[in-house]
Amino acid sequence: MRLAQAESALEAAAQERAETVQLTQLLEDELGRAAAVRHSLVEYNAQLVSRQREMTALQEELEDVWYQAALSRARRRSQPQPTQEPSQAPAAPPMPAGSP
Repeated sequence: MRLAQAESALEAAAQERAETVQLTQLLEDELGRAAAVRHSLVEYNAQLVSRQREMTALQEELEDVWYQAALSRARRRSQPQPTQEPSQAPAAPPMPAGSP
């Protein structure tokens, strides 16, 4: 009877060991996939950081352009407009035929 119990215990231990090996392999595979995903995310993050830098540089350039355009408009508006004499005023456009 003790021999049967010992054989049963050995069989249970062997089965547990096989399950442990199988689970260890599954965990290693999952760890490998997780590492690959992490690597992909690190690369993607680096690309996003690079694009963010590019976008910041473009935004600064646009701000400079907008500032220069606003400055140019302000200069044009601040310059005195030449006054036109009535004889030099542009003529009113002709009225189309049939207009009241």
